[in-house]
Amino acid sequence: MATVVHDLKNALGVLVQELASLQSAAADSSLAPGVSHAHGIASQLSGKLIAFLTLYRAQSGGLVAAPRDHNPDDFLNEVAAGLVLPQSALRIRLELAQSSPPFWFFDAYLVGLALEAAVQNATRFAHSQILLRARAEDSWLVLSVEDDGPGLGTEGAVSTGLGTELCRAIASAHVNARKTGKVVLANSARGGACFELWLP
Repeated sequence: MATVVHDLKNALGVLVQELASLQSAAADSSLAPGVSHAHGIASQLSGKLIAFLTLYRAQSGGLVAAPRDHNPDDFLNEVAAGLVLPQSALRIRLELAQSSPPFWFFDAYLVGLALEAAVQNATRFAHSQILLRARAEDSWLVLSVEDDGPGLGTEGAVSTGLGTELCRAIASAHVNARKTGKVVLANSARGGACFELWLP
């Protein structure tokens, strides 16, 4: 199954590239909105296949984080720049806290996958914006994705499925000084849902 999904992911990757080229070529035509929408959907599907393969590796005991030092604020900027949102009305906002550390050791590829999954989940419920933040708390780096939707526990607002399992697997792959990464889901003080990835 993993081999089939890998082949599908590669084929879909080619489609994403072709749609990106068409998007540039059709920028000033009436086709632009449709091509842009198709590119967004294909990118989401590609992301889901990558998430599936990563989760498969985790459940097979093969997911190992390769931490390197990264500046959390720079990392969040890179994640935000690479996101494809399904709704043009939604905006990504970065909130860079003073408590954000100058560097932290984590696997940027895996953590990027986790944040992308959290953002994709947030797009299902956000009204107008999604907030990305980084902060240090005790001996943890906390990366959060917060939406301005109805919050957890409301009808239709659930954070389960492939994305959540992927995030938990990625958190668990980060271990330092006998502490293991974790995922926290809660309602934010602003009313929406808040996903937090805690990295030791």
